[in-house]
Amino acid sequence: MNLSSGTSGAVVNVAVVWFVFEMTRSALDVAVVGFAVSISAVVTTLPAGVWIDRFDRRLLLLAANALRAVGLCLLALLTASFGFELSAVVILVSIWSAAGELYRSTDYSVLPELVEADEVADANGVTRAGHRMLSSASYALGGALVALAGILFTLLYSAAGYMLASAFSVLLLLRYRRTAAKDNAPRRSRGMMLSEIREGMRWLVGQRGLFQLSLSAVVFNFMFGLFYYFIVVYVGLGLKAGPLLFGLILAANVTGQALGSLLVGRTNALAHTGKVWLLLNGALTGALILSLGLFTSGTFALSALFLMGLSTGFGDNVWLSSAQNLVPKEMRGRYFAIDGLLSFAGGPPAVAVGGVLIAMFGVLRVYLATGAILLVSALLFTSFGSLWRLDGRLSRRGQNEY
Repeated sequence: MNLSSGTSGAVVNVAVVWFVFEMTRSALDVAVVGFAVSISAVVTTLPAGVWIDRFDRRLLLLAANALRAVGLCLLALLTASFGFELSAVVILVSIWSAAGELYRSTDYSVLPELVEADEVADANGVTRAGHRMLSSASYALGGALVALAGILFTLLYSAAGYMLASAFSVLLLLRYRRTAAKDNAPRRSRGMMLSEIREGMRWLVGQRGLFQLSLSAVVFNFMFGLFYYFIVVYVGLGLKAGPLLFGLILAANVTGQALGSLLVGRTNALAHTGKVWLLLNGALTGALILSLGLFTSGTFALSALFLMGLSTGFGDNVWLSSAQNLVPKEMRGRYFAIDGLLSFAGGPPAVAVGGVLIAMFGVLRVYLATGAILLVSALLFTSFGSLWRLDGRLSRRGQNEY
């Protein structure tokens, strides 16, 4: 299910961004779509967290996959009937993004229910690696499909992938039906949605290391958004290349993420969750973005994106496995939703600011400034003692002593 869903998501990411850029040649229009995608995720994330803690998580996976398939089919139909309409792209891609946010938090929350407690890191590694490796090929495939078959075929291809993921969701629902009923039965009575959200926020604020990590993610995601979403502009204007190299660069990044995810279970990295997060997802990522602004070579870009993927894949799996160990089962949906809100909060302003800055100063200068600021920010966050000492091993069981 994750593989089919991830493959479709990779193709959509390439297809939609390149489609908008090709039709408008405008970084601002690319930013409009990115802003809408991020806003829809922000609006969805907190209600999704409450739903995840209230309802059968397997049923929510089915709903998320089905909604994404329908949205892409509608986008293909409207494009075939009326041609390119930025408003239609924004609306339907926003629906796709909202369903994707529901899927993300649900998927993170349900995995510890399907494996033994001491297998969480390895399960995350295998799942994320398989997802990333198939997505890697799918990024390259997405670029090729857009170039050779056009946007309509590419959108329908992605919709078919989500339909397949929906079928797997049904199988998962049936396979674990008894387990789901058992898990859902003792859950606490349902209160008002806002009170449940406040309860989750109070819990997270009380976990100082996790809370500080989420705060750092706001900064990191803002700077990373300035970089990542505008890779299409970097390839088109900075490297003066086409959709095939764009897809290959994204594929190199995802391949690195897959390999990095697999390494976590073979190390003692969870004992150093805070350090790993700050040094890999912050400092090293900033240094690599800075280097992309200095060296405009397709070969260098492929290498840098691969290394960036390796470091962030490792760091992301360390964070995810630590969170699944530390957060109580009845709080997981809201934790991942709140963390997603804090993380995505950097998305809309990053895309909006990035589009304006690139239009004013050019993509290379923006990359130089982004990398430098991210590097300095990561170093400053090392002074947050609870984050720096955060231990994500299973023995913590949701407690953070710092």
